[in-house]
Amino acid sequence: MDEISKNDVIELSVTGQGMDGEGVARADGKTVFIRGALPGERVRAKVISVKPRFDVAILEKIIAASPDRVAPLCPVFGKCGGCDVQHMRYAAQLGFKRTLAIDALKKIGGFASAEVGEVIPSDEVFRYRNKLSLPVRRGGRIGLFAKGSHRVVETSDCLLQYENNRLLIAALRDFMESEGYEGYDEQDFSGDIRHLVAREIGGRLYVAVVATRSIDLGGFASAVLGFSPDAEVWLNVNDRRDNVILGAAWKKVCGPDSPVVVDGLKTSLHPAGFFQVNDGVREKLYSFVAALCSGGIAVEAYSGAGLMGALVAKRADEVYGIEINREAHEAAVKLARDNGIDNMTPVLGDVAEMLPKVLGEIIEKRGDNRGTFLILDPPRGGVSPSVAATVGGSGAENVVYVSCNPSTLARDLRIICGYGYEIASVTPFDMFPQTANVETVVQLVRKIPDTYIDITVDMDELDLTSSEAKATYEEIKDYIFDKHRVKVSSLYVAQVKQKHGIIERDCYNNSKKDNTKQPQCPPEKVKLIEEALRHFKMIL
Repeated sequence: MDEISKNDVIELSVTGQGMDGEGVARADGKTVFIRGALPGERVRAKVISVKPRFDVAILEKIIAASPDRVAPLCPVFGKCGGCDVQHMRYAAQLGFKRTLAIDALKKIGGFASAEVGEVIPSDEVFRYRNKLSLPVRRGGRIGLFAKGSHRVVETSDCLLQYENNRLLIAALRDFMESEGYEGYDEQDFSGDIRHLVAREIGGRLYVAVVATRSIDLGGFASAVLGFSPDAEVWLNVNDRRDNVILGAAWKKVCGPDSPVVVDGLKTSLHPAGFFQVNDGVREKLYSFVAALCSGGIAVEAYSGAGLMGALVAKRADEVYGIEINREAHEAAVKLARDNGIDNMTPVLGDVAEMLPKVLGEIIEKRGDNRGTFLILDPPRGGVSPSVAATVGGSGAENVVYVSCNPSTLARDLRIICGYGYEIASVTPFDMFPQTANVETVVQLVRKIPDTYIDITVDMDELDLTSSEAKATYEEIKDYIFDKHRVKVSSLYVAQVKQKHGIIERDCYNNSKKDNTKQPQCPPEKVKLIEEALRHFKMIL
């Protein structure tokens, strides 16, 4: 075959699947990533990017279809960034996600013999998300961002969201039109309404309209109460000139003050609070973790509002939950108080600082950490090397690691297992049907319970810059937001990566305008992005 050039149309046999669900083929001695193609297919594709080590192509025609291919139900599938694999039969999605976990553990962690269980499926593969966050832009455009961009793909419905999202979108459009409010413009920071954020959990709908200034939401609230009489409606004011969704100022417009019952626990919620997005799978996962931590003392790091810790407290003798976010910590305190959970102690602070202190207190009371369970449920960026080392040297009998990122999970497990732990079980959960994301629970046990092993880990060996483990734009942005509460755009991330000479696939939605017309990343955000790149070992 002649050397492949940009805009060439070529026929390929798809033999594998990439981390984002795209098809993988070989041509001209290089890997070709084909978005929308499935393993086992023969396709015709147009090359849109040529790189030294790989090419990127877009699907033009399916010559021979995979038996796993199905017709997507959503009319904007492939346009918006909400779904990755809606064109795959659900059983095939589960197999793909299990392979993601297996490959990460083998290639990144070095756990070639780890047995990965079958993926625990979601009972609902559509209409499962209890949370939505929709950008509102000039011209009354409400929808979802296109993959890798801030271009809004308009929609009147999202098949991953609960049914009420259709009514909320329609109500906000009608309200803006009747009151003359305009959507936000990210270029000149003008407009009135930036986002529609909602969560439906415990039988109650929580809705927040994010506006650039204080506005009267009475008409919108009346419309929401018309189809959800028990709803809470909030105004959030965000006048920042960045991409952070929520501002600091909140005003409750209407709704009851009583708690709701979630997983059998009285829980007070806030629109900004964190909860797993899939209720059915969350219940399965939390019950699974609680069963692993029966008896003894459990210490949960990154414990959020305390829901998982409260369920663990039903089986454990005592539970400590460490959380750095003050609002989440206070919610955990209230959860324990309202439900009479007297063996649960929420701890406010950074995990890196507080985990050694909590473990030290346990040793002081009990003499050692045998019978102690450590639960890790960190953000997508995983844990820091210092936290991994603390866990490894803790002497805890079991470690249960809950992760939504197989790559950082495998990296962290390699450090922890270097201190004398081994993998006892790996159980993936399909928290996110129709996407290329998977939640994984790993149980570690001590190989030599009474021996502490001093080791030196060469962090260069844990480099994640390979194509299998390179941090995605969303992972980089999530890391920055989780740590600094600052939102950065994909464009800014791309500019900083280009500054450091990182070779990557072109974004499918790159602007055709001259780069000089694009906004340039401010110096303060350059520093944050560089910090994230160092965290993911993409730069030194």
